[in-house]
Amino acid sequence: MTLIELNDSLIYLDREYISSFFEAITGASPETRITRTEGLNTGVKVPLLSAGASSAESKSYSISTLKMLFEVLQQLDKIEEFEHESHQIGSRSSVCWVEGMLTIGGVRVKRRTHHFKFGSDGSPPPESKEEFVAEEKFFLVKSGESKFALITSPDYFASGLDAFPELQGSVVDQVNIPVRALLRVFPAKSAFEEWVSSPLVILERDC
Repeated sequence: MTLIELNDSLIYLDREYISSFFEAITGASPETRITRTEGLNTGVKVPLLSAGASSAESKSYSISTLKMLFEVLQQLDKIEEFEHESHQIGSRSSVCWVEGMLTIGGVRVKRRTHHFKFGSDGSPPPESKEEFVAEEKFFLVKSGESKFALITSPDYFASGLDAFPELQGSVVDQVNIPVRALLRVFPAKSAFEEWVSSPLVILERDC
């Protein structure tokens, strides 16, 4: 795969993960700056177990994260595929490759209330009322028997793709993109039996 082909197929890239992976594989040392922020303001009560200050680390590399991905792609390819049989609740999180279809899932939360009348026999059945509470849409990867609910960061998507969930049902009707995705799969499932995962790299693939 050429650098141009990689760029054209790239859907999602976790820049923090790929820069750390690049540093670990190549030994390249970035220019690093640690910024310390004091939070001890006069008159502000500080929690007992809080240091009252925080530090932020910023790194500067001489190449882009796209070029980093290109340089370490062969190493990333050595990471194993998702093992449906071995991954379970209570096990360690696993970083693995998944091939499947990137689509959009959703959860709609409703609340039903019942009103009862007491005091006489033969009372009418309780009145019930259902009201809409909230709706959440998210990216989902379907791969064979497994489904992966993705916790994503909008900044890591290729331009425009992060808006798909919000547009689904209006501007966007159906989304089914064939992908190969490097995921961190947590030992956690949604209410609909989907593995909760964070995407690290998502590449569009040929069907």
